[in-house]
Amino acid sequence: MPGMPGKDTKTRYQGVFARHQQHCPIGEGSRCTCKPSYYGVCYDRTRKKRVKTKRMTTAEAARNARADLARMLEAGEAPITNAVRLTDARERFVKAAREGRALNKHGHRYKPRTIDNIEESLLLHVEPELGTKRLSHIGRGDIQAIVDELAPTLSGSRVRSVVNAVRSLYRWAQDRDYASHDPAALVRLPAMDATPIDRVASPAEFADLLAALPLEDALPYALAGYAMGRRAQIVHLLWEEIDLKVGAIEWGVEWEARKYEASRRVVPTVPPLVAMLKRAYLEQGRPDGKRKVCPPRGNNNNRSGLLDTPSLGVRARKAWTRGGLTPITLQESRHGGHVAGRRRCPA
Repeated sequence: MPGMPGKDTKTRYQGVFARHQQHCPIGEGSRCTCKPSYYGVCYDRTRKKRVKTKRMTTAEAARNARADLARMLEAGEAPITNAVRLTDARERFVKAAREGRALNKHGHRYKPRTIDNIEESLLLHVEPELGTKRLSHIGRGDIQAIVDELAPTLSGSRVRSVVNAVRSLYRWAQDRDYASHDPAALVRLPAMDATPIDRVASPAEFADLLAALPLEDALPYALAGYAMGRRAQIVHLLWEEIDLKVGAIEWGVEWEARKYEASRRVVPTVPPLVAMLKRAYLEQGRPDGKRKVCPPRGNNNNRSGLLDTPSLGVRARKAWTRGGLTPITLQESRHGGHVAGRRRCPA
C-alpha cells in the first residue's frame, strides 16, 4: 500500500486511499479519530511507476481526481508529480550544468560563463518574486510581470537574457517531469534598441591608438582589429594556434572560445599584427604552445586565469584620453579596425 505503513488506509473506492494524521490511532487497530485527506493512485505503464493525485478533502473528490489522472495516462500525458520549488530547481539545474549532465538546446554542454549568467539572472531577477513557488504553479503572467518590471530599467538584451535563463531552467525541468510547460515561451519582450556600432577608426588612427598602449595591452586590440577576433577567442588564444611563419591564426580551437561551431576558422594576418605577435613572443620569453597569447596582467584576481578585458578597457581609455585620442572598444575594433588595417596593409 502506498504511503506510510499504518497511516494510509483503503477506502470503498478502488485506488483511493485515506491519509491519516500522525496522532491518529488507526495504525494501532483503533478507530480513526482524525480528519484524513484522500488521494487516488494509478499505475503509469510508460514510466512503470505509481502516480498519485493531489490530496483531497473527501474520498469522492479523490475518486474524481483519480479518474482524471487515468484519462491523462491513457492519452499519454504525463502528470507532474514532483513538486519542486524554483529555488531548489535552480540549484539542481546549475549543479547539473556544471557537471555536464544538463545540456543546452543544441545538446552541448553549457559554457562556464553561460552558467554564471543564467545563475545570476535567476538569482537577481526571478527568485526574489518566484523563488518559493513551485515550478508547476508559475505561469506566463508571473514571468510577464517580471519582464514588465525590468523593461524600464534594463536594456532589451539584458531582459532577454533573464527570460532565456528561465527558458533554460524549464527546458531542463520538463525533461525531468518537474514541469509540463514553459511559462516564458510566449512572453512579450521589449525591443532590443541596440546602439549601432558607428565608431570606425581610419588606418592611421587605429595605428596611433595601438602605439599609445604598451604591447601587452595593444595586442588584444590588434587581434580584434586586424584578425577579427572576438573577446572569448582573444582571451583563450594559445601560441600553438598561431603560425608566425605562414602568418595565420586559427580561431576557436578551444571549445570555450567558440560562439558557434562555425567560429573555428583560420584567418590570415597582416604585417602590423605579425610584427606585434613576434615582439610579444620574444618579450614573453618564447613561451611554449600551451601558454596564452594575451595572459592576465600582473596580480590578476580573476580565478579564470584569463585576461580581464574590463580592466584592459579602463587602462586603454585612460591612456588614450591622456594622449588626446578617441577611445575605441574591442567590439568596435573588430567591426571597423580590421577593414582599416587590411586597406593599409594588403596581404
